Amino acid sequence: MTIDLDAKDIEVFSTRKEQVIRSYKGEIAGRVHAAHVAQAGTVLVADLLDGRSDGRTHSPAQIDRALDAVRAAGATGRILFQGDSGYYAGKVAEKIVARGGLFRLGVPRGKALWRAVAAVHEDDWIGAVDYPDAQVAPLGYAPADWPDGTRVVARRVRYDADQLSADPRSRRSRTVGKDQLALVLDGIEDTAYAYSFIATNEDLDLDEEIAAAEWEFRRRTKIEELFRDTAHGAGLNHLPSGSHAVNSMWMWGALLAYNLSAWLQMLAPIGAARRRIATVRRLLIRRAARWTITARRQKLHFAQAADTLIAQALARIRAHRRVLSA
Repeated sequence: MTIDLDAKDIEVFSTRKEQVIRSYKGEIAGRVHAAHVAQAGTVLVADLLDGRSDGRTHSPAQIDRALDAVRAAGATGRILFQGDSGYYAGKVAEKIVARGGLFRLGVPRGKALWRAVAAVHEDDWIGAVDYPDAQVAPLGYAPADWPDGTRVVARRVRYDADQLSADPRSRRSRTVGKDQLALVLDGIEDTAYAYSFIATNEDLDLDEEIAAAEWEFRRRTKIEELFRDTAHGAGLNHLPSGSHAVNSMWMWGALLAYNLSAWLQMLAPIGAARRRIATVRRLLIRRAARWTITARRQKLHFAQAADTLIAQALARIRAHRRVLSA
């Protein structure tokens, strides 16, 4: 089982609301910190904090709560936690290891990493999975005072000179080493490599295992879809009250809508791809029907398409447990 950690700022427009503050982006915001089960597409744990709250500080407690939840639900294997560089901290890794888990955490770029990447022999780079012009390689570097067995995996992506910008605000250019970027911008080199780094305690001995781990980390976009879907489909694009308690309930209402959408899609055959909350509402919830009373018995009559869908969903449920007849 994989649990993704991430946070999302919810912008507001009043400093009089409880537990909101200007974030590092300059927005007045509250921040939702969430732990999300990748395979099931559901939220386990969430907290509404202020816009400067740090995931490295709050995630150890969330890790405990998330692990307690999945163990109570019957999960017995090792749990893998993933997070971006906002969760890069030795105490986060130590908490995961202390609870018997594995981790993949994004690593901020720094001088030690640039030195380590420069020491990788060209033949040691491995083709990345489903990513043209990208390669991955293990580095001879591990962060100090992290759990034993921690290693760092690098990914590099080749870009032509016309794909890079001298603007310091360019996200892509910030992933290129300063010396290499200067050579490209001065016209001395035609291409440059952009780098990303992951710290993990997994046993990655084979090239295929290293490439697969990087591919899985790169695909940790489902938690980002969680924030998009709840913002546009369940109202988590604003915090309507001045009360932090009310806003916390608002957050949980949006997250429960997301979970209910996921559970409904597990039951109802509306396609293999994950549908958004608005689509699930249209296909499964807002269905035309007639309410009739015959011989003091009340009955809801759906259109034929909805009847078929309900029958298929009930058949899926009955295949696994006994339920009363509809």
